[in-house]
Amino acid sequence: MERRNGTKKAAAFAATFEKECKEGIRADTRQTFAAYCDYVINLKENRGTKHSTIVRYKELAERIYPQIGHIKLKDLRVEHLNTLYTYLSSDGLNKQTGGKLSNKTIIEHHRLISAVLEQAVKEGLIPFNLAQRADKPKMQEHEVNYFQPEQVQAIREALKNEPLKWRVLVHLLLITGARRGEILGLKWDKVDFENKQLYICNSILYSSDIGVYESTPKTERSKRYVSVPAETIALLKEYRQEQNKEYMKQGILFKTKNFVFARYDGEPLHPDSVPNYLQKFSKRYGLPHINAHAFRHTMASILYFNGVDSVSISKRLGHAQVSTTANIYAHVMEEADKKNADILSEIFLKKA
Repeated sequence: MERRNGTKKAAAFAATFEKECKEGIRADTRQTFAAYCDYVINLKENRGTKHSTIVRYKELAERIYPQIGHIKLKDLRVEHLNTLYTYLSSDGLNKQTGGKLSNKTIIEHHRLISAVLEQAVKEGLIPFNLAQRADKPKMQEHEVNYFQPEQVQAIREALKNEPLKWRVLVHLLLITGARRGEILGLKWDKVDFENKQLYICNSILYSSDIGVYESTPKTERSKRYVSVPAETIALLKEYRQEQNKEYMKQGILFKTKNFVFARYDGEPLHPDSVPNYLQKFSKRYGLPHINAHAFRHTMASILYFNGVDSVSISKRLGHAQVSTTANIYAHVMEEADKKNADILSEIFLKKA
């Protein structure tokens, strides 16, 4: 009889507990990290977080869940996270190389865990964010990869023999410093021929679950006007005429989506088409390996070496903060300052 009464009380308590959790009266401390992480990712998706970020969260979670996904939020400890980070630094976890994950990638896992636990703190499930007490790896410093002036000249010379579309695309990568997706997302109505400006406000991305799709740039600050020289405007006008003639032949002139760079049917180019082209292009002319992002670094480096300030460069690159620009190009700024010292020496200290 006592056992039956105890069972009834336990069931009643469980029902009351679950009801209070749903109503926000009592925190549900029984949730596992995996279940709560799924909830947070879904919450972020419903709040408008970019699709590419959500996809990345799910990729990171695939490595996190086998290690700590089963642990209840209330039982999660700093040592669990430290053990996870040690595991993530072991060989064989990098699917592309078969080697180790970079510290940057491991820190991405840490940031996701921290975001999940921060949400748990907000919802009263845990008293504090223990990820802030974990020993995450240090970010490795890498010097930016940019082309020397003679390399830029060699690329430009080789481009003279290439189709106009690709000449214009590579030209814009170098002149604007825009990201690959931003260049592919550019539409003709965002090209201001009169004022010699491009409005960067769109991006083309790829995800395995939905394919090629349009999105906004990386951050709100990434939406920006970028001034371009008269030579760029002339090249764009020439290319637009050629593109329109091709569309007229196919009878799709007024049926396209107005992308500056598009497939034969007017649809946007796949983001991978750019690195694929650059790889073949560099091999054809015996040039060193070329990646699209190196043009972005090259533009920023050239501006630094010519005395342009970080605020202006940051704005042109579309960085959310000037500190981001300064951190990325710290080595370049140091090299530029050495040249400034030589200039000052030449002006003030040269012998009469």
